[in-house]
Amino acid sequence: MIQHTQNQAAAGTFSILPCRSAAELKKFEEIPEKLHGTDPNFTPPFPGSVVGLIGPKSVFLKKHGEVTPLIAYRDGKPVGRIAAIVNRSHNNHNKDSVGFFGFFDFINDVSVAKALVDAAASVLKEKGLSVMRGPYNPSINDDCGVLTEGNDRPTFISMPWNPTYYAEVYQAAGLGNIRTLYAWDIPLHKEQPARVVKIVNWLKKRNTVSIRSIDMKNLNKELETIHRLYNQCLDRNWGFYPIALEDLLHAADDLKAIADPSIIVFVCVDGREVGFSLALPNVNEVFHASRGRKGVLRFLEMALRLQFQRIKTDRLTVLGVEPAYRDKGLSALLFFESFRIAKAKYEVSEVSWVEANNTEILEAAELMGGHRSRTYELYEKAL
Repeated sequence: MIQHTQNQAAAGTFSILPCRSAAELKKFEEIPEKLHGTDPNFTPPFPGSVVGLIGPKSVFLKKHGEVTPLIAYRDGKPVGRIAAIVNRSHNNHNKDSVGFFGFFDFINDVSVAKALVDAAASVLKEKGLSVMRGPYNPSINDDCGVLTEGNDRPTFISMPWNPTYYAEVYQAAGLGNIRTLYAWDIPLHKEQPARVVKIVNWLKKRNTVSIRSIDMKNLNKELETIHRLYNQCLDRNWGFYPIALEDLLHAADDLKAIADPSIIVFVCVDGREVGFSLALPNVNEVFHASRGRKGVLRFLEMALRLQFQRIKTDRLTVLGVEPAYRDKGLSALLFFESFRIAKAKYEVSEVSWVEANNTEILEAAELMGGHRSRTYELYEKAL
């Protein structure tokens, strides 16, 4: 058992305890709102979503690894949380001995953050891992990073938000920056650049190339195609490991609830899918609007708003083309088509996240009239 107790001057009794029950997991999910819920930029998660990621029925636990959620208490009240994460799929694929941390939230107190980091590091070190990296919630395929620029407005779907003091406290707690990630906003009312339109029109005239949207009536089959393309197209990304088909199939119900089929797009050559772009309506608009409700009332309001509220923004989450077709202009075609289609319903598309060294996508986003809107950082610590 992990149990760290100490007396701190003017701070009272402090302890860090693992979550061992459903009630404790629920408390773990609710901690960010308890700490930051009064901030106008905080957006609560859909009720039960965090428990679904790390609880006993989690696909991550079944297919990829293990999660040890920890809560920090001061005088019996939660003041922070962290999860120590073992991702066997990542380590097996990358031949690494990296441990991960995530779901890291805390009051503005370096001693609390450092104690949580040390507790997670202790768990991972006991498991024979040599490095701790994060935050991942719980993997690189989920929310990840610390928001260091752009904290002054609510974030988009599956992109984390935190107060401005987090980055400074991370460093004071002994964590060093390892990667920088960007989000870019693309205003959809602008006309696409003429040279991009010219290239796209030339590509469209080729009989072998076509564009189609996802067929939600055959979702499982479409997810099998996305599974194949995801693992082929993104394998050169830092920190990549193959996603399991079960991950996608498990997400099918959530996808049905929030997806806009028109903005999930495949590019085909001779009728065969060789690339895709996955954009999602920014349902954080709905979740943020429901933040004044509690418990079942919040759940009901979110569900109703998902049905009736017009969502004004979307997020382009993934775009990739098979290696054999990367030099044929199909990435540019997908990029263009994603925004052209989204323009009919949305005002802004966020492209996120993009590594700071991914000049191809960053230059394309700028060419489409976009601007960098947020910066996220990933951190690492030797064990």
